[in-house]
Formats: sequence, C-alpha cells, structure tokens
Amino acid sequence: MKRIFLFSFFLAIFVAVQVKAQDSTKIKQLEERVKKLEEKVEQSELQKLISEAEKVSTEKKATKKFKVFKSGQRSQQAINPEISVTGDQYFQYVANKRNYREDARTGGYFRTLGLHIQSNLDPYSFAKVALEFSPEGFGFGEAYMTWADFLPKISLTVGKFRQQFGVVNRWHVHSLDQFDFPLPLTTILGEEGLNQIGLSFDWLMPSVTADANELTVQFTNGQNEHLFSGNMFLFPTALVHLKNYYDLNRNTYLEFGLTGMLGMNNLKGYSNGKEVYEPTRWTKLAGADLTLSWEPVNQALYEGFTWRSEFYYADKELPADAHIKAFGAYTYFEYKLSEQWQAGIRFDYTQPFEQFNSGKYLYQFVPYVTWWQSHWVKLRLQYNYLDGNSIAGEQNTIRLQLVWAAGPHKHERY
Repeated sequence: MKRIFLFSFFLAIFVAVQVKAQDSTKIKQLEERVKKLEEKVEQSELQKLISEAEKVSTEKKATKKFKVFKSGQRSQQAINPEISVTGDQYFQYVANKRNYREDARTGGYFRTLGLHIQSNLDPYSFAKVALEFSPEGFGFGEAYMTWADFLPKISLTVGKFRQQFGVVNRWHVHSLDQFDFPLPLTTILGEEGLNQIGLSFDWLMPSVTADANELTVQFTNGQNEHLFSGNMFLFPTALVHLKNYYDLNRNTYLEFGLTGMLGMNNLKGYSNGKEVYEPTRWTKLAGADLTLSWEPVNQALYEGFTWRSEFYYADKELPADAHIKAFGAYTYFEYKLSEQWQAGIRFDYTQPFEQFNSGKYLYQFVPYVTWWQSHWVKLRLQYNYLDGNSIAGEQNTIRLQLVWAAGPHKHERY
C-alpha cells in the first residue's frame, strides 16, 4: 500500500512537470511569434516613413528646379520706372513803400512743378530724369544714367547733371534747406549754378586723410555762359572735387571738401553763319566746403544741429588781358527743434561778378523756420535782408513757401 502511494505521488509530480514544461514551451513559442510580428510592423512603419521622406525630397527638388527655371525675367511692374511729382509755390511780400522793385513784386507764385523719374535699368546701372515746368515754360533739369560699379569702387555717370562744386550746387531747388540758393553761389556760378552735359567719375578712395575719402572728376561742356563759352567749345571744362569725411564721435561727423575747375570762355566756331575764332581765354574756379552735423543716437528724429559753409573764387579772363575776379562765401546754422520744426539763419557775402569790383560787396541775412506737416508736405517762412554798396539800397523780402511731393522719392536733393 505504501509502495502504491509513493508510486502515485511521483507519477503526479512527473505529469505536473511535463505539463509545466509543455506550457513553458508554448509560451516561449507565442512570445517569439509576437516578437516577429512586432518586428514586421516596425519594419513596415520604417519603410513607410522612408517612402514618405523620399517623396517629400523629390517634391522639394522638383519645386526648386521649377522656381529656378521660372525666375530670370522681371515682372511688368518691376520694369516700370518710379515716378514722383513735386510742387514748389510761394507767397512773397516786398517790404517797401510800393511793394515792388525791379526784380520782384508782391504776390503769389508757382515756382516749379517737378517731374522726377528713376529706374534700375539692369543689375549694373540706373537712370534718373528731372523735368521742370513753370509758368514761364519747360526746363530740362537733369537726365543721366550711372554705372554703379564701372570699375572697383568707381561709378560712372553720363548725361546732364548738376555738378559737384561744393555741396549745395548739387541739390535741387525744392529740397534746399532755405528757399533760395546762397547769394555767392548764384553770383559767381550763375543763377542756375553749374548744370552741364558730360561725364562724372566718382571714386570711393582708400582712407588716406580721413575716415573716408571720395574723389569726383567731371568733364563737361562749357554750357554755362556766365563762366564759359556757352554751347560752342573745343576744350571741355574739367572739375575735381575731394571730399574728406570724419567721424568725431558717435553723434557727430565733419565733412570737408575742396573743389577746382578749369574751362575756356573764348568762342571758336560759327555764330549767325560767320566763323568766330577768338584767342584762348581761361576761366579758373576754386571752392571749399565744410559741414558739421550733430545727430544724437536714438534722438536724431527729434533733435539735431547742422553748420555748413562754402567759399567760392572765380578768375575769368576777358579780351585785352582784362579779368573778372570775385570771391564770396556763406555760412548757415540750422537746429532741429522737434520732429516737425526746424529753424536756422544764413549769412551771405560776395563781390559782384564784374570788372573793377574791388571794394564792392553784397551781404544778406536769411533767418527762416520750416514746419514739416509730414514727409510729403512742408511749409517755410523766410525773411531776406539784402544790402551792400553795389546796390541802390537795402531790400527786404518775406516769403511763405509751400513744397509738396507725390511719389516714392519725396524731397530728393538730387
């Protein structure tokens, strides 16, 4: 009986061990099958991600190629030039008993309507045109094109342009800091200043005598009849201007320039069907300019100060070994009171441009205040006091000027 019991006990243990072993084997098999299924799922998902990535990459490459082939031509809007219109009108009061004199009358005037056209011709050059219309007729202001990188750091301008004699001669009248050009400029260089046809080379030099140096060399017709021969010429006028720029501190800069010019004023050609051949006569010009500007960082929109001065000298040979020698200078101070208000005063001094002018002079005081309604509209009130021993008596003139601009260039100086 005891043997039967032991045999049954061991048999039960053996059966249990066998069942457990079989269960363990089945579980292991199931785990392996699950692992294989998971690997297949992961492989499928990875393949799917790779396929999607390849598809996106292919689309990007196709898009990039499409853009490259599509570009290369300018749209019609980009080809169109930028056009601006400026209006310059004023009311004038001649302060004497009769409210008029020989050169001025009390009243309202429209000085000029300016049409300004600008366009980038291609990646290498651009063009500018300035046309002037007034009640007296049409004026051909400027028309020139510029190669910005004609040579390394040298630009070339070809056409009709206001020349770089000093600073202010280059500006358009509607963008001056005062109503009018300084008296010595119009007396010595002529009423319209120097505005001629020719070539201009502008070289941004290596810094030699200042933080920045720029050399301008211009060859033009002698069209200015006040100084040269007019339209008939054989030898073009030559101008050289050297600009020196200094950063005095983070708020202040100084600019100093020297100008020299040489040209003929004798006539060689035909006039009224007859040949005119005069002996060579030279006109020599010299100038100097100085500008000091203070604009505090982060406050330049509301506060600033400018001091500008220029000096002019002319020696014009005349027949019979005669000469006209004259010099003049101006200086003005302008302070920015706020974002919209500016006030200043200019002082002019010059000899009259005539023979035997030793001891003769003219001087002028010009206080003014300018209010900018916006970047497109400004009003200016200015008083001119002119006197000297080469005019009959003092002259007092008050002007209220209105200048407006329509278009992208606003009150561009040049």
